[in-house]
Amino acid sequence: MDNRSASARPWPGKAWKYVLPVLTLVFIWGHSCVPIPESREESARVAGWLTPFLELFVGGGNVTDHLVRKLAHFAEFAFLGFQIYLLRTGRKWRDALLAVELSFFAAFLDESIQMLSGRGDQIIDVWLDLAGAVFGVLAAMLISWVVRGTTLYRE
Repeated sequence: MDNRSASARPWPGKAWKYVLPVLTLVFIWGHSCVPIPESREESARVAGWLTPFLELFVGGGNVTDHLVRKLAHFAEFAFLGFQIYLLRTGRKWRDALLAVELSFFAAFLDESIQMLSGRGDQIIDVWLDLAGAVFGVLAAMLISWVVRGTTLYRE
């Protein structure tokens, strides 16, 4: 018989917070292994869904496969940075920096996977990923501040 209290058990306690970031990384890195023709088909499908919305910002006929791919990089890593920041929210700026650093490492690995899988790596994608992660971390900090009423500068 287990004498531990429910709060001492690791699942579904704190361990659940790691599932979504890991699944996000599997999604990101899995897409980096998809062959180019299938990746282009998927981008075209996504572009079809997003075109009416994106045209509000870039004008009619200006939504391209390239734009959709770059937005995907930004959005995936914004989501990842958001999640990583929320894993630890005790020391605000240190946690933010850690989330950005881990996201950068994930972006570097993502482009390395693309290079090794023959899809081609681009340094601009690492910068887009990093910008997305910073955006996601800042969004998480703002939401944390609003919901919890905490300060952003507390150590």
